[in-house]
Amino acid sequence: MNAVELLADGGLRMENGDGVADALAVLGARVELGAGYCLRSFFRLLQAHPVLARLNGFYPEYLGRYPSWPAQGCEPAGLAALVLARTVEIIGHPGPPRLEIYTTFRGRDSTGADLEVKSYPVETLLDVPVVLGPLTHVVFGDRMDELVFETVFNLFEFQDSIGWQLGFHGTPTECALRR
Repeated sequence: MNAVELLADGGLRMENGDGVADALAVLGARVELGAGYCLRSFFRLLQAHPVLARLNGFYPEYLGRYPSWPAQGCEPAGLAALVLARTVEIIGHPGPPRLEIYTTFRGRDSTGADLEVKSYPVETLLDVPVVLGPLTHVVFGDRMDELVFETVFNLFEFQDSIGWQLGFHGTPTECALRR
């Protein structure tokens, strides 16, 4: 599988060092995150490759608000990283057996503990590093014996999964209820 590196400035670079002009041509490529990649880099990617912004209904609103967000210092205390991870869960009781595959985009503190970040407005998370997490395999709900594997995301999965998760993150600052 070809790899594409996502750069901190929003650019895309193939593993041979060539830049990418057409993001659609590399949607199936395995994602590698470049040095300094953070959530701000993700929005720069969408700005640099507008065709990617058309793949998710949440992006136009975010990109419209992005220019008004702070240019730096958007890193809440205690939050070390945003982790995009995948879970494969085999469920068998009650009801017929089924397989569920889903992604999560959650925070991690400096000790490695999992943090919920849905309550943070997106603009407060812009400078938090983004990392690719593992695939967790849960069999019949038994979290004691879950298996953890390395996993990969292609560019489509990466951008779509983050977009979906950001749709649940907090309310815009201007919509917050005040006393």
